[in-house]
Amino acid sequence: QREKMGEEGSTEIDPGQEVVGEEIKPRPHTTGDEEVEAAAPFGMPHTSVNGAGQEAESVEAVVKTIKQLFLAFSTSDSQMFSGLVDPDARFVRTAYDDDGSPDVTSYNKEYFVTTLKKTPKGMLQEKVTQPFVQTRDNLAHVWCRYSLAVNGEIKYTGVKSIQLRRTVQGWKVVNVVDTVDP
Repeated sequence: QREKMGEEGSTEIDPGQEVVGEEIKPRPHTTGDEEVEAAAPFGMPHTSVNGAGQEAESVEAVVKTIKQLFLAFSTSDSQMFSGLVDPDARFVRTAYDDDGSPDVTSYNKEYFVTTLKKTPKGMLQEKVTQPFVQTRDNLAHVWCRYSLAVNGEIKYTGVKSIQLRRTVQGWKVVNVVDTVDP
């Protein structure tokens, strides 16, 4: 079960379970209208995770989009990346500078498209673990841990917050914010 939940870099999830710390726990059943006492990863409340019908299809479609996004990144496929990302998407990295002060760097979609065009295939490897997906209507939010390696050497690890919107072409990434672990 642990491997299925993403321990080995897989982003497959079981809509009825989640990883909380080192434990696999059943996800509380809610419609999003009631209070939930159990804390989800990163302190997020549970919403619409009944594991059936349209909600489950939405979660699977969101996970598929995230998998494709990181495949495009790892294979330096700027065309695939561009098709998965909203034209006005923002990418924000939060970290700390050398004196310990908070630091924020923001990028637009075109920065990554241009970078991927110049990056040799396989140079970048980004793995996502512990995905936690929330959907509501045409909005989705994914929290996950990540690690980014360049030529096999880990450069960054942290947490990503990814927002997507549903379009007639499918889910599109509109915002990505990540932390960089010290």
